[in-house]
Amino acid sequence: MNLEKSLMAVMVLVAIVASVIAIPYSALILILLGIVAGSVNPVTEILERTAYLIVAVAGPQAADNLDAIPVIGSIINSSIDGIAIAAAGMWAASFVISLINRIKP
Repeated sequence: MNLEKSLMAVMVLVAIVASVIAIPYSALILILLGIVAGSVNPVTEILERTAYLIVAVAGPQAADNLDAIPVIGSIINSSIDGIAIAAAGMWAASFVISLINRIKP
């Protein structure tokens, strides 16, 4: 398994575990994992980078509706919120790298 897939698996695992068990600074951990993943493998295509932004912004909004599912709805909602936090970190890192590449000669 390459580094990109490993980081993605760790992000999803942390998001799921943090939705069940209170992990101190879980949001910080997720955003840092996202920044590392975005830095290691920056997204060069604008469409894919925009997709990460949409996941980061719209994912938590859509996941709020899952609270209507008894027992597991709030866990799924919190997991998607965590994944959206990691996606925000990935988008930010990719955006900054893309911006730097446009500025430097």
